[in-house]
Amino acid sequence: MLKRLFDWMTVIGLILLLGRILTAIFLFLDIPFTSFFQDYSIISVIILIIGLVGQQAVKDRKTNR
Repeated sequence: MLKRLFDWMTVIGLILLLGRILTAIFLFLDIPFTSFFQDYSIISVIILIIGLVGQQAVKDRKTNR
């Protein structure tokens, strides 16, 4: 169950990261776009890091058994 949680956190973090990249591109090109991804940028990075670290910890736990 913990593995699924970390997998979902990684997927959500990657989606939010992609949204932040798109927002930056649209801002650079002066095209109006939602500011949702800018407003929650720190949260998305934290979710992504926790998901990646959790996946690695679960993977290490399985290999040590």
